[in-house]
Amino acid sequence: MRLAWFSPLPPIPSGIADYTAELLPFLTRLAEVDVYCPRPGLVRSVSAPSGVEVLPPRRFRRRAEGYDAVFYHLGNNPYHAFVYRAALASPGVAVLHEFVLHHLVDFVLFGEGRRKFEAYARLLADEYGEAGPRLAHLRALGALTEFERFMFPLSGHLVRASRAVVVHGAGAREQVLAETPDAQVAVIPHHAGRPPAEVEGVSREEARSRLGLPASAFLVGQFGFITRPKQPAAVLDGFAKLLRSRPDSRSRGLTDRVRLTGYVDPVRFHLHLKAVDAVVNLRYPSAGEASGTFTRALTGGRAVVVSNIGSLAEVPSDVCLKVEVDGDQGDEVGGHLTRLAMDPAFKATLESGSRAYARTALYPSRCAEAYVDVARSLSESVPVRVP
Repeated sequence: MRLAWFSPLPPIPSGIADYTAELLPFLTRLAEVDVYCPRPGLVRSVSAPSGVEVLPPRRFRRRAEGYDAVFYHLGNNPYHAFVYRAALASPGVAVLHEFVLHHLVDFVLFGEGRRKFEAYARLLADEYGEAGPRLAHLRALGALTEFERFMFPLSGHLVRASRAVVVHGAGAREQVLAETPDAQVAVIPHHAGRPPAEVEGVSREEARSRLGLPASAFLVGQFGFITRPKQPAAVLDGFAKLLRSRPDSRSRGLTDRVRLTGYVDPVRFHLHLKAVDAVVNLRYPSAGEASGTFTRALTGGRAVVVSNIGSLAEVPSDVCLKVEVDGDQGDEVGGHLTRLAMDPAFKATLESGSRAYARTALYPSRCAEAYVDVARSLSESVPVRVP
């Protein structure tokens, strides 16, 4: 079986780039895979596992007929613009790492000096009828807010143009079918990525030593791109509550108690993940996404605090601690962190549950097999064609 895989690759700063890099070694045991990805710059090249051919997207048209399935990995990071364009040009399997794609479409039409208002208005009208021109008018006035982007996901046209869709949770599947009832939608959980070989087996104590962190402090981490939906204010409010009961607590982030690391390479990322006692991973509003930082935290057996919404709400309650999005999030975060800090036995039980869940439900080989199953079902129906 031969697969085409459109996705960024490291060192492109996209969580989906890391997702692809982690999954490819398992996928290539089951199929031949060509990855289509542009260079991240004029000189730098991307990194892929041995045996995987990385091709520029423009080469796809000459090879399209030879694939059993083509997977397009889509998220709102601007580095996915080439995937979006390719998915519309040659129908395949749209892998929606987020159901809401309004931010990506906005970049494709307006990023880097583009001003494609007519195309935007037409797209909105096709998807949302009378509301479309009003939204386009707001965008022209510079008055379109994040609220409208989340309320109008702008992914329906891509779903309708695709032969099938992959999402990472049952809730996202319901969102797709609500807009496009006849879509073929498969649920493939976001796999639990394993750490690089350089940090495999590194203990919490050793990770702290390498990073220059205190050996006995209670450490809290918030990972990934820190955007407004990740509720950084609620995380800091919760951490402040923890400090009142555990003055030795620290985190990577903002003041004398909180430090910002900036974007780090995979080795340093996993060292931080191994060093912390707890991870806070809030998401509200949800774009229907899954979280790679969450699944990696589970792999490392970390105690994780999440929002009780979207794909995170589908995770069993003995795997992570949950925060209600319509309550006092900061207070709930603080309560969870304080309990973890004060009750080592409870923390150890939660860590064991998270590790077991990652090892079974989210193991990468199972997710790779699911992708091949989707490809097989398509190859037995209609061959891939280039319009």
